[in-house]
Amino acid sequence: MSKDMNDYRQGDTIYILLKKIQAESVMDEWLEGNWQCDLTVHRSQKNKGCVVLETTDLMFAARIIQWHTYERVTYKREKQ
Repeated sequence: MSKDMNDYRQGDTIYILLKKIQAESVMDEWLEGNWQCDLTVHRSQKNKGCVVLETTDLMFAARIIQWHTYERVTYKREKQ
């Protein structure tokens, strides 16, 4: 997993670590806005009380990063 978003490529999975209350806000926005993007949500195993949002949609990830308070953003490239 990379910590440098400058190396991001289209199609990479983006992981956004959020506090629970922020994740709830993002999920409300996702549902109400009827965003057409992939989104996987799960509890963080390493950070108690946090939630991880996974998406490959760069526009949705950018929106979360711009409008919500987050803890950390990383990404993972598909193996080729």
